[in-house]
Amino acid sequence: MNEADVIEICRRAIVTLLVVAGPIMALTLAVGLVISVFQSVTQIQEMTLTFVPKMILVFTAAIFLMPYMLSHLISFMQGIADLMIGLGTG
Repeated sequence: MNEADVIEICRRAIVTLLVVAGPIMALTLAVGLVISVFQSVTQIQEMTLTFVPKMILVFTAAIFLMPYMLSHLISFMQGIADLMIGLGTG
């Protein structure tokens, strides 16, 4: 294994992280923006108004997106395992 292999593994790990965590983070960002605009318009500055909807959204999105996230993580881990097996036989 050389430096290029290590860099490629790190690159794939970062891309996998972004693909797996990206949808939930984007949904949370969108809900946070909507809540922030709502608070600015109504001048209601309640901390639970920002926390509770985001928490519910993250748990709900995690439940619905779990098959998608797991398929990406499994394919990434299978690639890493194949690489480890290939290095062990050489």
